[in-house]
Amino acid sequence: MLFILLWMTSCKTAKPTVITNTYKETIKETVHDTVFEIAADSSAYQALLDCQNGKAVLKQITKATPGKNLAIPKVTIKDNQLIVDCLAEAQRLFAQWKSLEVYKTLTKQQPVYIEHELTFWERFFIGLGKIALTLGVITATIWIIKKQITAYGLKN
Repeated sequence: MLFILLWMTSCKTAKPTVITNTYKETIKETVHDTVFEIAADSSAYQALLDCQNGKAVLKQITKATPGKNLAIPKVTIKDNQLIVDCLAEAQRLFAQWKSLEVYKTLTKQQPVYIEHELTFWERFFIGLGKIALTLGVITATIWIIKKQITAYGLKN
C-alpha cells in the first residue's frame, strides 16, 4: 500500500547536465622550402708576356688575386694560346625544414535548463497523489492507534 502511494506521488525531475570540458589538440605540420644563393665569385691574374723564338712566354706575374671561393687562376700558354681557368658559377643551397604548430581548443558544455509549464494531466496526477498520500497517512495513523489501543486493552 505504501509503495503504491509513493509511486503515485512520484514525478520526474530535471536532471542537471554535467559540465564537461573537452580538450582538442590539433597538430599542424608545415614543410618549408628555401634557397640560399651564394653570389658569383672571380679571381684576377695579370702578367707580362715576352716573345722567345717566336713563341709567347710569361715574363713576370704582376698581380694574382684570389676570390672568396676561388684560388688564383691557373694560367698556361700552349702553342701560342693563353688558357686561364678562373670562373665560378653561382652556387645554390636548397634547404627544407618542418615546423609543427599545436593548437589546443577547450570546449565547455554547460547545463541548459528549459522552463516549461506543467500540463493539465501532470497537475491532475500530482494533486491526486497528494490526496492519496494524505488519505494513506490518515488511514495508517488510525490503524496504528487502533492497534495500540487493542494491544494495551484500553478498549471499552
